[in-house]
Amino acid sequence: MSIDVDIVKAFEELEEEIQKFNKLKQEQQEIDDEQILTSCEVSVLTDFDEYIITHYDKNRPIGVEAFYQIHAWQWSVFYEGIELYYENFYQDSDYKTILRVAEYIKEIGYAEFSEYYVAPAVEYEEVPEEEWAGENTEMTWNFYVDVLMKMKSILLASQKENQ
Repeated sequence: MSIDVDIVKAFEELEEEIQKFNKLKQEQQEIDDEQILTSCEVSVLTDFDEYIITHYDKNRPIGVEAFYQIHAWQWSVFYEGIELYYENFYQDSDYKTILRVAEYIKEIGYAEFSEYYVAPAVEYEEVPEEEWAGENTEMTWNFYVDVLMKMKSILLASQKENQ
């Protein structure tokens, strides 16, 4: 059973989290990656994830797909083991999707993130050390904010279509 997420409310909550994060950055010159995870309410990201699952089939706009994939990837890194993501355990992270998402991430200015994310899929290397994700949570947070803001009009329009 899925929860029907109000995407307008989710964007309002995201804006609040952006303000909290920006305030934290103003108060401190350097932010510990662990502080990012605890200061930014990650449930709002889960709301976006749930909305995507509920309102989109597998043929998602690339920005929507990128958010979904990176959120699943990060979840695997922190909670399940990154191998499950690259093994396509949940049938959501196939090779072609990983390549498309990596290219999109690179195109919007996250080349380092793209290289790290795609390496296990294209170079058949062992899965990279999970510490990278833990040490780069600010980059991941910035990616989430960037991609969600780029996709805002598409996500809002999809809610209107589904009402």
